[in-house]
Amino acid sequence: MKRVGVAVAGLGRIGRVHAEILSYRVENARLVAVMDVVEDLARSTAEKLKVKAYTDYDKLLRDGEVDAVFVTTPTYLHHDMIVRALEAGKHVFTEKPITVTVDEAVDVVRKAEKAGLKLMVGYMRRFDAAYEEARRRILSGEIGRPVAFLNIARDPGAPPGWAQDPKLSGGIFLDMLSHDFDMARFLVGSEVRKVYVSGAAVLYDEIRAKGDLDLVNVNFEFENGVYGVLHGSRKSVFGYDLRTEVLGTEGTVYVGSHVDPNLAIGVKSGVVFRGVQWFWARFYDAYVREDQAFIDSILNDTHPPISGLDGLRVVEIAEACWKSVREGRPVDVERRT
Repeated sequence: MKRVGVAVAGLGRIGRVHAEILSYRVENARLVAVMDVVEDLARSTAEKLKVKAYTDYDKLLRDGEVDAVFVTTPTYLHHDMIVRALEAGKHVFTEKPITVTVDEAVDVVRKAEKAGLKLMVGYMRRFDAAYEEARRRILSGEIGRPVAFLNIARDPGAPPGWAQDPKLSGGIFLDMLSHDFDMARFLVGSEVRKVYVSGAAVLYDEIRAKGDLDLVNVNFEFENGVYGVLHGSRKSVFGYDLRTEVLGTEGTVYVGSHVDPNLAIGVKSGVVFRGVQWFWARFYDAYVREDQAFIDSILNDTHPPISGLDGLRVVEIAEACWKSVREGRPVDVERRT
């Protein structure tokens, strides 16, 4: 079978992870090149993976061996880089969120459709075994009719400098909680109709200074009658903390834990778990399956499992959240397409 030539543009932490996965773990993919504006980083990564190094994105796009580009740069660069890749005839995988604004997201979705090229957004939790099993059990009717979605998302600390500026990152709702918005749609199986947000910047002065929030509570109403609550925090002193529940009329499905459930010690004082399960231990395999799914969609000419439209829906929810914060009231989620 034909192998898909792939390049990774942007070699921060997540970009390097994708590059290594594409080099060693994804069938029928061939990492051709990596690109970063930091020349030493581009060259050292390329040498390690034995591929070409670029510091100029346009030169990478002119490489005839590249069939698809992974855009893993800061969010504010996504729109321009996705459009340029599509115009160069390349399929595109973009890390979440798809863009900073709804207008930008609509533009890239339409351009991908017009070009007849694949556009996939990186919400890797959909490929996590626990979340997949939760969705299967919900769809099977095991918990009856879903009535409530409950979610806790806490990061261990403040994001990098650029990500603290909502104009560049979309703020807490896109930079951090877009995963949770996508998972809400995935598990509930319905679009979000309305949001009502309360929150503030109470943890980090630098986040407050940029106009972002670091502690929020989001109330959802879904079109199918399910209600939801999402609590998000930029600080969890013991590490990454993610928990999700879907309550049904006949039961509840639980996903995630702030401790590693694989080992526990039971003593007279109670049961003690091993400790925090960090992000990469939990989701590395999901990243592998996500990247494989994108390559398969190219080879089989099928729709990517997480489409540009899915990415747009999340940005629409995030913009409604910001409007709710500004106006202090429930806000309908406006869908553009």
